[in-house]
Amino acid sequence: MKLHPYRHSAAAIATKHLKEQIIAPRFAQLEIALQVAPVDTDLLGTFTGEIERVGTPKEVALRKARLGMQATGLPYGIASEGSIGPDPMVPFLYSDIECLAWVDDLLGIEIVEFHRSMEIVAAHAVIDSGFDLEGFLKKADFPNHGLIVKSKAGITKGITNPVDLEKALTNDAISIESDLRSQFSPSRQKNIAVVAQQLVGRLAVLCKQCQTPG
Repeated sequence: MKLHPYRHSAAAIATKHLKEQIIAPRFAQLEIALQVAPVDTDLLGTFTGEIERVGTPKEVALRKARLGMQATGLPYGIASEGSIGPDPMVPFLYSDIECLAWVDDLLGIEIVEFHRSMEIVAAHAVIDSGFDLEGFLKKADFPNHGLIVKSKAGITKGITNPVDLEKALTNDAISIESDLRSQFSPSRQKNIAVVAQQLVGRLAVLCKQCQTPG
């Protein structure tokens, strides 16, 4: 039996937000080791809007993967991009659409998988005289999920404990929302795990004619 072409290979993963901890165990099933690339993926867009994403999630994921490959010199690359907001099909509900891209420069192929889920914690509220902090924290599943507080002075991200939350909620606080970066969002982590398994399943299958993965 012919061995899988990716067996005992290494691939670059471009991420600032610990996605390798979710994706690497799935790719280990194909004996692909992931190497975190020194790439600032936030330059391609942030959830909080300081940097707008340019291009579709697929385009951005592929761009990230290639940046990781360039930074590491590896011929394989992987990267993900998430879109969280009103669902395209059911706009009154929030969804998480995760895109995971695989690039193979040896075979000249790009393979992209998507996973859409309504199982995402994505809360947002304006801090005004009627703001119900206790109700919001329950909806936002705090402290299991991290928070972001925006104020006139700036943005405080990665809030995961009551002490830091109290410090961030100053008199000039404007709004509070879920921190949707993967390391602060367990519900998003589950969706990334699903799309990673989908991609691994696809890569595991070889074409009967040419033996190309995917």
